[in-house]
Amino acid sequence: MADIATISTAIARALAAALCPDGSSASSCTGRPVIIRRGDLTQADLGNALHTLHEGCDFISIADMPESWTRLDEPLGRPWRMDSTQAVTVSISITGGTATLGLVPDAVPGGIVGLRVQGLADITGSGCCLHGAQPGDTAASIAAGLAAMVPGAVAQEGTITLPAGVTAQAINAGTATARCVARRQEQMFVLTAWSASPAARDALGQAMADALALTDWLVDANGSTFRIEARVARNDDTAMNRGIFARPAQYLVTFDTDLTRPVPFMLAGGIGTAEGVVAGDVLLGAQVTP
Repeated sequence: MADIATISTAIARALAAALCPDGSSASSCTGRPVIIRRGDLTQADLGNALHTLHEGCDFISIADMPESWTRLDEPLGRPWRMDSTQAVTVSISITGGTATLGLVPDAVPGGIVGLRVQGLADITGSGCCLHGAQPGDTAASIAAGLAAMVPGAVAQEGTITLPAGVTAQAINAGTATARCVARRQEQMFVLTAWSASPAARDALGQAMADALALTDWLVDANGSTFRIEARVARNDDTAMNRGIFARPAQYLVTFDTDLTRPVPFMLAGGIGTAEGVVAGDVLLGAQVTP
């Protein structure tokens, strides 16, 4: 989910990559050291610190303007859309009356496995037991969890022995991430170049403008894409008597507050719903509502 914090961080990383192509240990493209950070300058940046404004270090600050926040229309009905799929690393197979669990070596467990069983006492039709793999799962733990839902089944290591007279089909399904735009908004962000001389301020301000000139879209750490558009820039010499020269530039950012949910693919010959129930089957191990 995009947020003003993740957006500020994404902008800072984009500027760092463009202005410091040789890495953080080298000078910027202006030939001077530069510090890029969220928030305004601190008193330590002006003196009594290793890298200060008056010791030849330039700064870029990134701040959001709360009064500029505007809500926009989100997609009608807020529909959920498939966003990405996750690798399936857990599987189950059946030979005779024995089900065997398998995990891809050195991979994080992922996917949905289960059994669709017939012949259970007091159940007309089929019964389903399902397990959504989680990090830390093992073949033995998954087998034990599934066996506990099938009356008479016995788990041993990564296998399940079904009771006599019961037949089963293996359920192997992947998972995907669904995304919904809950809210869409735009907000102004101020990117300010700070330096101790007008010439250095101009060089840094121009380099910052060039770095974002062809950038219309950025992606934050959560995978959310947001639009960034240049609006206005100016020189600020109000603190020149203290040897501080600034160039604030405003950028309009349009971003979504989006929600994500894991969803299963087709399960047990039916449609997997949000509650895990499969049409036409009885979900084993589910809580009984009085």
